[in-house]
This record gives sequence, C-alpha cells and structure tokens, in this order.
Amino acid sequence: MYLTASGTPYYVEDRVDEQRPTLVFLHGVLMDHRSWARQVEALAGEYRIVRLDMWGHGACPDRPGARRLEDFVDQAHEVIEATCAGTPPVLIGFSMGGLIAQAHAIRHSTGLRGLVLMNAVYNRTAEELRSVAARLDTLERDGIASVIEAARARWFRPDEIAEQGAEIEEILSWMAEGDIAAKTKAYRVFTSEDHKTAGRLGEITCPTLVMTGDGDKGSPPHMSDAMAAAIPNARLRVLERQQHMMPVLAADRVNAELRGFLGDLS
Repeated sequence: MYLTASGTPYYVEDRVDEQRPTLVFLHGVLMDHRSWARQVEALAGEYRIVRLDMWGHGACPDRPGARRLEDFVDQAHEVIEATCAGTPPVLIGFSMGGLIAQAHAIRHSTGLRGLVLMNAVYNRTAEELRSVAARLDTLERDGIASVIEAARARWFRPDEIAEQGAEIEEILSWMAEGDIAAKTKAYRVFTSEDHKTAGRLGEITCPTLVMTGDGDKGSPPHMSDAMAAAIPNARLRVLERQQHMMPVLAADRVNAELRGFLGDLS
C-alpha cells in the first residue's frame, strides 16, 4: 500500500508489458479496493493496475465535513498524477466509481487513454431518485444491516445465492466494515449528485466502454444506453442474466469485455 500526499491509500500491481496503459480502478460505495480482486487476477500479468480506497472506505481516512462528488474526482486525479507520470491511463469505475469516472472524464478526458463505466448511474428519473433516497433513509435510520439485507434481495438471484454463496457473503461483508458514518457521507453523494454529469457526457473525448447487466435494478440498461449514446466514441455491452455485482459474480465475462476493449486501444 502507498499513500498520496493527502492520505489516500492506493495499491499497485506492476505490469509485464510496459507498452500497455495503466488501469486505474474506482470501487463502488460501501466497498473498497478488494472488490476488483478478480480483475487483478486476470489482468495484472499484462497491465499495471492501480486501485484506491475512496474517502472513508477501506484504509482511507474520513475528512471533516460533508462530501461532494468533486472530492472524489480530485482524489482519483491525485492518484492518477502520483502513479501515471503523465502517461494517460484507462480509468475504470464501478457503480459510484462509475459516477466519479464520468465526472473525472468530463474534466480530464484528454488525459485518459480510455474509460470504462460499469454498472454506473446516470441522470436518474424522479422515481429512481425516490428509490435511492429511500435506501439512504434506511441506512441512516436502521443501520447498515438493513441495507445489506436489502442489497442481498436486490442484487442477487436465488440461484446465484445457492451457487455462489461464498462470493456473495464476501461482497456483503465489505459493506459492513469500517466507519459507517464516513461511508454514509459518500452514500449521500451517490444518491443525489448524478445530475452533475447529466447532459455533459458529450465532452468526453476518449474511447469508452459502457457496461451493465440486464437485471441491474439500480444501474439499469436504459442508463447505460443513454451514456453510450451521449459519449461520442463509446461502445455498449449489456450482459444477460447479470445484476449489479457482475465484476465479481461474472468476472470471466467482464474480464473478456475488458480485454477486448483494452486490446482495441493498442
């Protein structure tokens, strides 16, 4: 583990092929850098991989006061500046990490080799905003255990729970760890600040891969359709029979899509 000047922890796996771009991974809210373990296993022999813990998650300290989307964008940019030495990386964001990646790419897309938005939210409807606000209310009122149980029902099919129970329990355990008050600050950003990227994705100039699952209720295909349509050089992939946690539960399929996209950047 390394630390940036502002105290962000980041983790580096060095590549074998020096000609390939660095991959910078941004995790989802309530999780941490460990959620990318399956991607590291598959890609670290070929690409240099950088993962970070966002403010208040994993080993990253909380900061006083409320959070804004810009805080996380600045954090990601600091890690990129510290690790990529002026060589444009590929920025890969999942869920809230995908929202941060959108905002970062709007501001810094000329400094990116590529962009991947995975199971990301975009321009929620009024009904979708009410739904995610209700989940925030549940977290603040009833605690993390209630949110975990709701996520279990929303994210995973019964057959997945039966067949991949160990992986699912690992995912849910990440949510319960650490300073929940600090994580809640980030959750407030996730529930309310996707409007900051709405209507601005046309400013992203780097090649982009947009992915989600056809059964992802929080980051549904229509959001990915809209993102891919708005970004000038984007491709869309919707994985069948997948819900929100496909980077873990469908790692082989996700990694194959990443390999194809990354190969086209060469």
